[in-house]
Amino acid sequence: MLPDEYQWQALDWSHLRTADLPRELKIFPDQQAACAMNAAICSEAESKKIIAVDVDVFFKDSAIWSRPEQLQPYMELVNRYYQQARITFNFRFRPIGELPAWTENRNQLSIIFAAAMPAPAGKVADAFGNLPAGKAVFNDVLMNRPDRHANPYFLMGKPLGHELGHVLGLAHTQDKALLMTQGTSPQNALDILPEQALIMRIMALQRFGGRLDPVIACH
Repeated sequence: MLPDEYQWQALDWSHLRTADLPRELKIFPDQQAACAMNAAICSEAESKKIIAVDVDVFFKDSAIWSRPEQLQPYMELVNRYYQQARITFNFRFRPIGELPAWTENRNQLSIIFAAAMPAPAGKVADAFGNLPAGKAVFNDVLMNRPDRHANPYFLMGKPLGHELGHVLGLAHTQDKALLMTQGTSPQNALDILPEQALIMRIMALQRFGGRLDPVIACH
């Protein structure tokens, strides 16, 4: 179980309108819902209701990650980060051998734990999130960083939350306190901006089959 102090609070975005969100916070602005054409989705994103999103989890030749129980604490931590955006992820572990091709299941949010899977450009990064494919990848090299324990929130939890943010449409930021900053430092607070929360809520609903909970809301 995670300590109780590892908690983040739901944000207030009542002063914002999805139609006015800044493009610089988006990684692929042209692939995101235009509120003039998707008014209902954008209105739902502005609500306080929880959005539940299914995430398929795959293992591919990783020497570190092979069992769901290894990842459960980090996935709980990610869901605590995303309390800020009133988004909850339903992580569904898939049997080994079911990994879809990169171009398949683009509208199903997926994460892959691999030995050394390259990005579409051919580079093997520690981790990466790819919005067009709907996938995030976490390579074993991620766990070999000398600074991997520099922050108690970092170990696998921060990368998971960060790359899911990319797949849900967010670009990098410079503020070290934010989840979407690159790398890790003692200043990381894993915060999400209200504007970023709305961008991800739109993408979760419009692209990845997110479901509004008709009962649960954060006040």
